[in-house]
Amino acid sequence: MRQVSRAIYTVTNPLGAAENALLNSVTSSRSRGRRTTSSSRGRSTRPSTSRATPATPAVSATDVRAAEGAAAHRHLAELMAVQRERFAPVQRPMIPVPPPIDPAVIEQQEWAKIKHEARPWQRARRRELRQEAANRARQQATELNTRAREHHRIQQAQADAWWAALQRGDAQVLRAALDAAFADNPAPVMVTHADRQHANLVVLLPGLEVLPPKKAHMTPTGRLSSKAWTKTELNDVYADLLGAHLLATVREAWATGPSLTHLKVTGIRRGPGNADERLFTVEVDRVGTAWQDDHAGATVLQIAPHGLNRVGRTREVRAWSDGTAT
Repeated sequence: MRQVSRAIYTVTNPLGAAENALLNSVTSSRSRGRRTTSSSRGRSTRPSTSRATPATPAVSATDVRAAEGAAAHRHLAELMAVQRERFAPVQRPMIPVPPPIDPAVIEQQEWAKIKHEARPWQRARRRELRQEAANRARQQATELNTRAREHHRIQQAQADAWWAALQRGDAQVLRAALDAAFADNPAPVMVTHADRQHANLVVLLPGLEVLPPKKAHMTPTGRLSSKAWTKTELNDVYADLLGAHLLATVREAWATGPSLTHLKVTGIRRGPGNADERLFTVEVDRVGTAWQDDHAGATVLQIAPHGLNRVGRTREVRAWSDGTAT
C-alpha cells in the first residue's frame, strides 16, 4: 500500500484529460471540415496567419487504469480510517466560573437615569446623585455576583453528580452517555444493555458493496494500475473492514464509560429481504488486549469462538445460523 500511495502522486487526473481529448478531437474535426474559398473576383486566397491548436495527447488505457487505481486506493483508505481513530477518555466536566460584574457599567446606567434631576450648575446636587448612582451600582453588582456564584455552584454540583454516577456505572447515565457517543458513528451502534461494568452493543455493519469495485495494483514496471479483486482478496479486505468497525466501537466504549470493563458486541448486517444477519458476537475485556493496535479488531474476530464465520476456499464471510452467535 505504501508503493501505491507513492505512485498516486504521479497520476495527474487522466480521466479528466480523456474528456478534454475527446472535446478537442471534436472541435479539431470541425475545423478541418471548413475550406477557404477564393473570392468571386478571382483573387488568390491569402494563407491563414492563425496558428493551429496543438493536439492534446491521447489518453491511454494505462492512464485510465492508473486513475481507477488511485480512486480505489483513496476509497479503501477512507473506509479503513475508522480503525485509526482515537477517542479521548471522558473527563470530569468543569463549569466555567462567571467573570465578576464591573460596577462601573451599572453606575453609568444609573447615572443616565437620574442625572436630569440636577441642572449643570447645581454641582453639589450632581455630586450627590453621582454618589447615589455609585452606591446603587456597587449594591447591584454585589447581588448579581452573588447570584452568579450560586448558580455556578449549583451547576458544578449537578455536573459532579453526573460524573460520579458515570464513574460508578449508573445504568441510566451510562447508557445515555454511550448513546450520545455512538450517535455519529459510520457504523450505527445500538446499546441494548449498560450497567456498572458491563455493556451489550449491536453494530450495524456495511456489506461487501461498500468496497471499491477494483483494487489498486502496481505493475512489474512500477506503474500504478487497477485490476479486479480475487474472491479471496475481497473477502480478506472485507474481514479487515469489519474488524476496523469493531475496534472503533470498543475504543469509544472504553473512552466513554470509565466503569466499563467488559463488553459484548454483536455485529449484524442487512441481508436479503432486509433481514438481519449475525456476522459475529464477541466478548472483550478492557485489559488483556492491546486496543491501541490498529489491527486488534481483526485479530479478535479471527480468534474469538464466534468471531467471523469464514468458509470455503475463498474464505467467504458468512452469517452465523440462528442462535449460533448470540
